[in-house]
Amino acid sequence: MTKEELEQANEDVIECNLGEKYLQADYIMVRKLFSTFHLFSDGLKELLETYDETLEFYPIFLCDNEHMQSVVYWKCVCPALNCIAEGKYKSIDDVVFQSDKIEERFLFRVDFEKQEYFVFDRVLTENILRKEYLGISFQKVKHMI
Repeated sequence: MTKEELEQANEDVIECNLGEKYLQADYIMVRKLFSTFHLFSDGLKELLETYDETLEFYPIFLCDNEHMQSVVYWKCVCPALNCIAEGKYKSIDDVVFQSDKIEERFLFRVDFEKQEYFVFDRVLTENILRKEYLGISFQKVKHMI
């Protein structure tokens, strides 16, 4: 399938330099002017689907025309929760989350100061860290009410 055929089929194609195959990240965050894309590898996508079957994923093809290779990543569409407690916060580190609005979710998204953040449950985070996926790091949520 050519690049033009993929674009006509509404699949997104991003031209880039993929580099060494064994160094490809499992998580890539792409920030555009008015949006952010969270891209996951096949393996990480499968793990996320194990924890939350309601997540939606769409293929994004990264194409390296110079080295004649391509790889598929998965754009995750994750629900945004309005779970930040009322208050003034200087940074995402200071935010207090309302646990009753989060319920039993293993993964959700919050919007804070015109930026989007993914929040992972501790169990899911530990599983991801155990599997040593590349490109993903975590910051502990300190405040929960």
